[in-house]
Amino acid sequence: MDFKSQIATTRDQSEILLSLGLKPETADMVYHHTNSRVKSLEWELQTKPPTLRGKYWTPERIAKLESPFHKHPDGTLVTGEEIFDALWGKDVPAWSLTRIQKIMPKDIVLGNNRWELFISTDDIAYFSFNEDKTINYLTGFDTGDDVSIFNAAIGMFEWLIENNHLNPEYLKDKP
Repeated sequence: MDFKSQIATTRDQSEILLSLGLKPETADMVYHHTNSRVKSLEWELQTKPPTLRGKYWTPERIAKLESPFHKHPDGTLVTGEEIFDALWGKDVPAWSLTRIQKIMPKDIVLGNNRWELFISTDDIAYFSFNEDKTINYLTGFDTGDDVSIFNAAIGMFEWLIENNHLNPEYLKDKP
């Protein structure tokens, strides 16, 4: 048997999550751009959060990356910003299924109904039980033909955001 497990969103899936408004700092992994000339080695999935400008990498700290040993062909110094961008500027955040599960609300309450999050290898859904133990679905997304739970997660994030069910602290501020 040949098992191939996807452990995080692909770069394309990550770009979709970012375009939906998910903050990069919610990611628990990163695709690091290695600058390798070998195409298959150009991107490396690292099990650490992305390096971002923010609390730690302030403009002052980034400016300190400037070094007299890094110069442009014309002799001018490479700025700290340029060094930061060369090291981390092309990196793409990635989300593991565990992180995705932690970001999604455990349940959604609408009126008198409480809908619980359910994630399986085949789908992601919010459901509730009737008194007779039958199941009602609020919404759900299956993995489809490509067998990627991450694609189902993207559909669910889109639905959660459109219906104001995702915690706003996970979303970028709208301009």
